[in-house]
Amino acid sequence: YLSPTVLTATKDGKTLFIACATANRILRFDAASRRVLDSIRVPGSPLGLAFSADDRLLFVICAAPESKVCIVDTARCIVTDSIRAGHTAMAPVSSQDGKTLYVCNRFNNDLSVIDLATKKEGRRITVQREPVAADLTKDGRFLLIANHLHTGRADVDEVAAVVSVLDVAAGKLEKELR
Repeated sequence: YLSPTVLTATKDGKTLFIACATANRILRFDAASRRVLDSIRVPGSPLGLAFSADDRLLFVICAAPESKVCIVDTARCIVTDSIRAGHTAMAPVSSQDGKTLYVCNRFNNDLSVIDLATKKEGRRITVQREPVAADLTKDGRFLLIANHLHTGRADVDEVAAVVSVLDVAAGKLEKELR
């Protein structure tokens, strides 16, 4: 079984990369011919994909208690390197300048900030509870992080998770939206 979980397209829309969770692989799919061109093995269940600014690299999140960010050369379709991340990492987002990769660590309740030049996690930023999705605002000023679960009691009138708002330049949480 392949179990496709997430996909992303190159900027020109001609090629899709599809993460297959139970097969531990990424498929490169040609949109014009509607054919799978390559199958790339990864060391774990891929739960997130993000391109570098120039589409030359694909960052593949392989979720585990000690997750890995695999770096795939999109021209050669091979894994060239990996970077450590947190527990059940997912939802990678590349900064607009291509220097930083943000990764949600679901069960650590934090966000990894990875320096792509050194290929190392620079720091972690604590967020509410179980971050599962993230995206940059169009101007690249803020990273919005969706938290899966709320942190309060479940027997009150209002039960709601929050969206954490990270000021990218300052590297700190600006606010939380209910």
